[in-house]
Amino acid sequence: MTLARPAKRRPNRAEKAEATRNALFDAAVEIVGEYGYAGTSIARITDRAGVAQGTFYNYFESRQDLLDQLLPAISRQLHSHIRERVLAADGAMERERARISAFFEFLEQAPHLFKILSEGPVQAPEGFRRHLQQQTESYRRAMKYELDRGNLRITDPNEIEVVTHMLLSAREYLSARFCFVDGRYTRPPDFVVDTYMKFAGTLFK
Repeated sequence: MTLARPAKRRPNRAEKAEATRNALFDAAVEIVGEYGYAGTSIARITDRAGVAQGTFYNYFESRQDLLDQLLPAISRQLHSHIRERVLAADGAMERERARISAFFEFLEQAPHLFKILSEGPVQAPEGFRRHLQQQTESYRRAMKYELDRGNLRITDPNEIEVVTHMLLSAREYLSARFCFVDGRYTRPPDFVVDTYMKFAGTLFK
């Protein structure tokens, strides 16, 4: 006797809506990465997502509304990726190595991030502000964690803000210099992380 296979469950309305929204979002990430914010139109987004233009407004108020959501969403993904790597590290220096290495790993997985980020302050200022706030708060908490455990060479909590922005700025500029060549991502040479860690050694015990 042949057993009947269970019928494949069809996605419900909420699941279909979520899938469509994700398709629009992913399409926008790709389009901005390829054409920049200025070249990102609703027509291009919906065409890439495979939906009608009118469908766009069921999920986003405007083109700018979607563009301002890109960086904060990617920022949350970046935070999760880095956190996963840091949890597996042992010791303050190894945790910092995990942070910078995970950042470069994420760029390899999301090569469109660089253009989205570099044009963000002008083209999506609200999204950029939220991204910067998220990344700063995340790194500030990490530095506070190390300070509370005596793992930093500084002792004044007020200096945490300076250290946080120094390290965040370092990874942004290093990625611009070593990770993107002719608009394409390339894995940074090992000496980039090694040199960064020599600098980090002046901050971490």
